[in-house]
Amino acid sequence: MNVQINDCTIRDGGYLLSKNSSEEFVSGVVSGLLDAGIDIIEIGFLQNTFNGESIVYRNSACARKYIPPNVLGTRFTGFCDYSRFSIENLDECDGNSFIYLRVSFAKHEAKKALKFISEAKKKGYRVFVNPMDAPSYSENERSGLISAVNDIKPYAFSIVDTFGTMFLDDLQRIYTQTDEELDNSIRIGLHSHNNLQLSNALAEMMIDLAIKSNRDIVVDGSLYGMGRGAGNASTEVLADYLNKKQGKNYDIGKLFSTIERYIIPCQKSTPWGYDLPMFICGTLGAHVDNIYYLEKNITCNAKNIYEILSLLEPEKRKRYGVNYLKTDFSALDEAYEQYKAKARK
Repeated sequence: MNVQINDCTIRDGGYLLSKNSSEEFVSGVVSGLLDAGIDIIEIGFLQNTFNGESIVYRNSACARKYIPPNVLGTRFTGFCDYSRFSIENLDECDGNSFIYLRVSFAKHEAKKALKFISEAKKKGYRVFVNPMDAPSYSENERSGLISAVNDIKPYAFSIVDTFGTMFLDDLQRIYTQTDEELDNSIRIGLHSHNNLQLSNALAEMMIDLAIKSNRDIVVDGSLYGMGRGAGNASTEVLADYLNKKQGKNYDIGKLFSTIERYIIPCQKSTPWGYDLPMFICGTLGAHVDNIYYLEKNITCNAKNIYEILSLLEPEKRKRYGVNYLKTDFSALDEAYEQYKAKARK
């Protein structure tokens, strides 16, 4: 049984910086993670279209500028939303850039996304299958997806808590089913968000479950939990846990130095982490953009936000329907009007 840490600071934290992190930031974080011995570093986004953002790439060759020649045991991964990147734009994996590729997709996109994943594997990448919103799958839906994944045999199949809604018993249930049905050669991954202040607890539980089932796993974190909204599990906490419980040898001091130099200064201008609005996202299963929209367009407190979002149907809170790429808040506007009308009575 082996545990790898995949650090998402540059990619997930990059949302806070409009995907346009400075070269100093990216290079500094990469250097610190390499020095600390972190297993995998997520280097940014693959997209068909972009406006010159520093961590958005057309292919793996574009990401080489951030990958030093001597990376010791650390490897890099690229990330793409299936619907935002075409397989035709993915170059062959030559080992000189990222060798892992994480592919995210919504439930209704699964069939086409798995075809994309199969093609990416043929190009030499170790592919992570990252279906969004794991708690939304029924047991039968998950079984069907796992069966299709077993035919492809990717590097990993991830449990993704897109909206930060999972409790510990949810993870135990989903992990147990996944472990029982997934081919033994495929790792199980975990990517969580800290809306319920459980990201690190979920990661530690996943490690303990993997020990019992003798399954290789990959747990995601970011330095200081840096990520959009409530943020993520903290890489430094995961590394310390694995040092103490699994005999790993991550350099915690190097992580501290990197956090103090590059991450904490970012938090002053682009805050993230647990607060009441982010808790509301977690407890209602709502996309963080709903919060940003309400805070920008109306004056409201946490109670108002909770009551407005409660008026939306669960799927509309997520904005991951058929047209989820289109930023359309008309349903939220309607909920706000209902809320005002109700308040006037």
